[in-house]
Amino acid sequence: MLPNPENKELMTATEIFGRLNGTQAGEVLNWLAENDRNAYKSAAGMLATRRKLRAIFVERKPKDERNQWIKESLSRPANADLALEILQVWTLGCNESMVCDFLDALDIAHNGKGLIDELPSEPAADKVAKAVDLLISKYPAPSVFVYLHLFSGMDSQGWAALRGLLETRPDLSAEKALSLS
Repeated sequence: MLPNPENKELMTATEIFGRLNGTQAGEVLNWLAENDRNAYKSAAGMLATRRKLRAIFVERKPKDERNQWIKESLSRPANADLALEILQVWTLGCNESMVCDFLDALDIAHNGKGLIDELPSEPAADKVAKAVDLLISKYPAPSVFVYLHLFSGMDSQGWAALRGLLETRPDLSAEKALSLS
């Protein structure tokens, strides 16, 4: 089945946050709060300011309620910059081994922590498919889903093979990958 770019688009960071269930969003936000407290507080404060609220309003909420409020705020297109930054930090921090496995499977040079200097030209479609299969076999579906959408969105052109897999494989659909807890 050939991909149909008019049928499905890659999900943006705000759309991803909108589709994450409370547990999944909580995992992302709790990881950020535990591993980069300043970034978490800064994001919460910035979101409050954008809604014309004082940061203390968000800070005083119980953790679960605060995370739900942040998740809902990050689902809004006006907060696309923060949603993308938070998902990138979480992906590279919490899922570093997954990112490195994907890049290694594609023979893409990186710094050992999943960072690349420049996105190379697209590898062969079968190599991309094998790299995706590796991630699916080894890592939680929501993490794979988020990473592949972020990776594919790094370049305005994207890789046709990866976009095709994201559009056509049922195990890479939001309905399947994000419905799992």
